[in-house]
Amino acid sequence: MTQTLPRISAYGDHALQIQYDVDGFSTAINDAVHTLAAQLKTDENWIDIITGYDSLVATFNSTALTIDSAKRKVEDTLIRTPQSASPQTQNRLIDIPVTYGGACGPDMGNICQSSGLNEQAVIEKHAAQIYRVCMMGFLPGFAFLSEVPKALHHPRHANPRAVVPAGSIGIANWQTGIYGLDSPGGWQIIGRTDQVMFDKTRKTPSLIQAGDRIRFIPQ
Repeated sequence: MTQTLPRISAYGDHALQIQYDVDGFSTAINDAVHTLAAQLKTDENWIDIITGYDSLVATFNSTALTIDSAKRKVEDTLIRTPQSASPQTQNRLIDIPVTYGGACGPDMGNICQSSGLNEQAVIEKHAAQIYRVCMMGFLPGFAFLSEVPKALHHPRHANPRAVVPAGSIGIANWQTGIYGLDSPGGWQIIGRTDQVMFDKTRKTPSLIQAGDRIRFIPQ
């Protein structure tokens, strides 16, 4: 697969945004994002690298680099890295136990109705594949994962809930994700894990990181 090189633009005065043009979710593009992030992290001039589904933001040491020299570094890294390269990440595989349906999955019925599947079939489909942690945000510990099977695609709620419990697993359009904290949210909640996804007292507060792989284990 031939990929178009990304656009590189200033993101403030000491960061760059590297943006790939793609319609919807692309595993190949997300692989490219994480491969580039891993390459940049080997250079101490880059202070922080934040990945997204099809982009990343790289903050650099402004006493060592200018916007132009930082851009050239990214361009050189892209040239040196084959676009067909496998993603170079820590690539941990983390099992997440999940209680699906019932009080833990109040929106399971919505997914069953739109997919035409019964609850057990929805659970089997959702848990059958391994997901990439594509990015972290919009609040501490929230994991945005790769695409769910197409049968499970479902729009988010028009009116978000005031509180979604930490550990909830949801679907929003083509995405699936895990809530790190109790928070408002509009995703369709199909289950919940008792794993503590975010704890500020831990050395590494978030249980999972961008680039990890997740396997859901039905309980």
